[in-house]
Amino acid sequence: MATLAAPLVAACGAPPVSPAAPRASEVPPAPSVAADRAGECARLQAVLDAEMRDVPAVEIRSTTPMPRVEALMHRLERSCDTSEHLADTLQDPTLATEANDFRLATAYLLLTTAHIFGLVHRGEPDLAPFDRAADVAARQRELVYRSAQARCVDDGSRDQSPEWGEALVATLKELTPAVNVCHAQEKQRASERKTGKLELKLHIATDGHVELVGPIAYSALSAASPELVHCLVRVFEPMRFPPPTGRAIVVLPFVE
Repeated sequence: MATLAAPLVAACGAPPVSPAAPRASEVPPAPSVAADRAGECARLQAVLDAEMRDVPAVEIRSTTPMPRVEALMHRLERSCDTSEHLADTLQDPTLATEANDFRLATAYLLLTTAHIFGLVHRGEPDLAPFDRAADVAARQRELVYRSAQARCVDDGSRDQSPEWGEALVATLKELTPAVNVCHAQEKQRASERKTGKLELKLHIATDGHVELVGPIAYSALSAASPELVHCLVRVFEPMRFPPPTGRAIVVLPFVE
């Protein structure tokens, strides 16, 4: 396992152990800068579109034939190289951060996939938790991909009305019991474990449904378990919120 995974992980650079630096608010660009940014946006989206198509993450499961999983691991390795090169060549720092976030999410998915690959070959009897970890990793990668799209098309940062914010909070409060169940189950699994800081990002569509929810800067070294993240995602995924003005992006912090 080590001989297979090591060169793949090395190709991604350092594992994603810390979140990217906070993104500064953008100043309206001058016309020439706007044109350059539009071109970089097009390049960012084209590259990430191709990378998402090239690795069908839904197939990363312990039940997938191992030669197929190994092939996906090599595709993830190439995806790390491609997104790292993209991050290095983009001039807009915000877009470069998006590309680097995609590289880190890809690295985490690669680490998770390599772990499953090794466990299958060792004959691990219960692989369900690791399949859920792969779900979390794939969702994080898709979330970064969606965030990069939103950054160029509609960054979701337009001010919502105070009334919308109040309605959002009221809807979130309805979810408190379900969120508490997720944390209670986590304590049953590992009573001494501390979740630390965990952030989920919600993409809310114009009709109020949740387009995508997933963790931010979550990695194999994060304190929260994949089971907890998976449980929280399942809580928020089916929710319908008050329709925002355009799309909305909401970050929910969970701190223990």
